[in-house]
Amino acid sequence: MGPRAAPPIEFFVGDGSAEPRAISKGPRKGGPGRVRPSWRSLSRPRNVVVIVLVVAYVVWFIHLNFLLYYSYGEPPFDLSVFDQGMWLISHFRDPFVTIMGRNLVGDHTSFVLYLFAPLYRLFPEPQGLLVLQTLLLASPAVPIYVLARKYIRSTLIAIALVASYLLSPLIQQANLDQFHPECFQVLFISVAIYAAIESRSVLLVVMAVLCLMVKEDAALLVVPLGLWVALRRDRWLGLSIMAGAVAYAMIANWLIIPSILGTSSFYGSYIPFGGVTGLISTLFHHPDQLWSYLVSQGRPFYLWQLGATVGFAFIFAPEIAVIGIFVVAENMISNFGYMHQILYQYSMTLAPILVLGALYAIARQPSIWRRNALAVLTLTGAIWTCALWGYAPFSVDSVQTNTLPPNSIGALNYLEKYLPPNAAVSAWYPLDAHLDNRAQIYVWPTPFYAEDWGSGNDTGARLPVASQVQYLLLPIPLISGEDPNVFQKIASDFRLVRSRGGYGLYEKKSSP
Repeated sequence: MGPRAAPPIEFFVGDGSAEPRAISKGPRKGGPGRVRPSWRSLSRPRNVVVIVLVVAYVVWFIHLNFLLYYSYGEPPFDLSVFDQGMWLISHFRDPFVTIMGRNLVGDHTSFVLYLFAPLYRLFPEPQGLLVLQTLLLASPAVPIYVLARKYIRSTLIAIALVASYLLSPLIQQANLDQFHPECFQVLFISVAIYAAIESRSVLLVVMAVLCLMVKEDAALLVVPLGLWVALRRDRWLGLSIMAGAVAYAMIANWLIIPSILGTSSFYGSYIPFGGVTGLISTLFHHPDQLWSYLVSQGRPFYLWQLGATVGFAFIFAPEIAVIGIFVVAENMISNFGYMHQILYQYSMTLAPILVLGALYAIARQPSIWRRNALAVLTLTGAIWTCALWGYAPFSVDSVQTNTLPPNSIGALNYLEKYLPPNAAVSAWYPLDAHLDNRAQIYVWPTPFYAEDWGSGNDTGARLPVASQVQYLLLPIPLISGEDPNVFQKIASDFRLVRSRGGYGLYEKKSSP
């Protein structure tokens, strides 16, 4: 007797009809024939393993994020940008973020932050953003599990796919890299793919709109998804989603950002060979130069890392995984080195797409043993890459919490208490994420000597707002990298009011 064949699966095969073809039905009780898991089915005892995995991920990464934050080891710039921005939005103020010198929704069209501003008002601290990000990154486990249970009809494989997602270094690395709105997109694209597969049109449209509200380049995700819907489910719905995504991308990049910033999106500067025109010209006239560019700076290794997170299982039926193709292309083409590394937020949205792509490939296998083999391959890739590049307890990497000695942490906590709630402050770089719930907070030596501020044309300038700064919180003494020369020029305007543990709090002297 040969191996037992798996029951047929047709949920990804469509003819443009509104609903996918049903799985063949079996008996109502017992046996594997009739499986109809839903969102409510997650409360059943057989799903306790998935619940434990998700809770373990959430607890572990909240723990790691708090270790970094309270030890002043959290890289503070982006976390401060979004924390100050959310504080301003939740207090009905213009979201001009003084950490970076730009309007928050002009820098990136992250209008989704307005939807979550009321929640931030309840938890108005960076820690709240770190917890929110962890919850959002864990949430795709639900649609992954629901789809796997329904279409693969194996609880064990469904659990393996959830574990593969939670182990992905793409989300683990990004989870510990401050806070970024792309974490919303991780959830939205996961639910959007679920809605597309299940032909839930309203939910699909809502998720597509929410995806577009995250960032100006979100059309790179929504357009391929719309194409899949047009080919497999509903032609007009899919084409409408694609058209809407392209239209919004044009409005966001050519109208909203220039009108707010007075300049084009910074993403334009990330395109090599002088921009889109130069890139196309290079493609047709000097393809060897483009090829040399694409195989430089570790880009092939980046591609290999992406596929390895799921053991390349998706290549056996890459239809769903291809939804991420434009994001991968954007990251590969960019001349901004962070974008073709898995360490940063630019790759986090690919994690659920790759796992859902593996799910699709597993579901398409004609026999049980092939499904099991592909599931093992997926989980093995996830465990291996997590060990190499993730932050699980068994990973090679670990969180470093010795950025500052314990006595310095206590000293900074002491000094921060003496800052008035909304005073204008310029502070040493690692401290800003602890002080940014205010209208004016600057990364020293800004605004006395602008660095990484504004649209790039204020480097080294003394900003007009320098006269409004009331307090400085700085190391004593300042070393050369912390611009002691800048401090010397303004030292006569400030007096040291408190010091502890190698740090000083300076207050601006009153005018005579």
